[in-house]
Amino acid sequence: MDTQKLASAYTPAQLTKYLNYIALPDQYARYINEPETFPKTEEALTYLFRCQITRFPYDNLTCHYSASQLAEIKPDEIYTKVLGCDDTNPSCRGGYCLEVSIFFHHMLRGLGFSVYMTGVRNRDRIDGIPQGEFKGWTHIVNIVRLPSGVEYHLDAAFGGDGPTSPLPLISGQIAKNLGSQEVRLVYDNMPKQMRREQKVWIYQYRNAADKPWNSFYSFAELEFFQDDFEVMNRFTSWDAVQKRSLIVVKFIRNGEMAGLPLLEGEVLGKTDDVFVAGKIMMVNNVVKLNMGGRTRIIDSFETEEGRFEALNKWFSIYL
Repeated sequence: MDTQKLASAYTPAQLTKYLNYIALPDQYARYINEPETFPKTEEALTYLFRCQITRFPYDNLTCHYSASQLAEIKPDEIYTKVLGCDDTNPSCRGGYCLEVSIFFHHMLRGLGFSVYMTGVRNRDRIDGIPQGEFKGWTHIVNIVRLPSGVEYHLDAAFGGDGPTSPLPLISGQIAKNLGSQEVRLVYDNMPKQMRREQKVWIYQYRNAADKPWNSFYSFAELEFFQDDFEVMNRFTSWDAVQKRSLIVVKFIRNGEMAGLPLLEGEVLGKTDDVFVAGKIMMVNNVVKLNMGGRTRIIDSFETEEGRFEALNKWFSIYL
């Protein structure tokens, strides 16, 4: 990766507001007012990533509840939506993959990271399980290169099955995810490829160490640009509406579980470390909770009014 520094779409004041909002561990407070000095280490990148995904939920609500039914993915518009909250507009938001990943990309740039974005080919899911061939470009991820020379995959908006840590571009290296789930990247071919010498990175998961690996998506080390995402956004926004799939997923940080209907053994105190303790998800008309074990339904509704109340109660989202 060329380590040439590219300008962020966000100002130092916006970067400072971001670092304050995501509530990093205390040892990173010294960098809040000097964002470009943020450490370029694996530990710092891991904390940053986990704070990012526990503050900005995945949601495709704009595709369903805006007049255009089209997500706005220009960096300044995304910032206004996800971090423009103030006393008159108390609802900070997340967004779907293009929104959140582009937002995070420009934050990473502003913090001085060497980073680029690339497109992702997803597989269709049947009953939640990815199956069949890899489809067209419908998702994006960030690739960061640290001064150590190691490159990391950062997927800040894949929903509930996304990684909870940066993943190094090291084929086959296993990382622990939420609960018993494990994830990894493998450098291999998609089944339909004719040119086998052109390998891609494949994001895989298994739900326990004795379970088989399954592949979610693939990507190549090819830089994508805002123009590419504007084209992708037309399809992905339309597709969400056509499928009538309304999804919100918020990862839950340790020590931030007030108001959740937790079972015995699920209460975890806040520590200086930052880790993902669980996830809460709205899928159409139900709200589900997973604290590292089995997913269970904690709320359901039949009306739009009920949905808005659930968004407010469980995700602090006000439409």
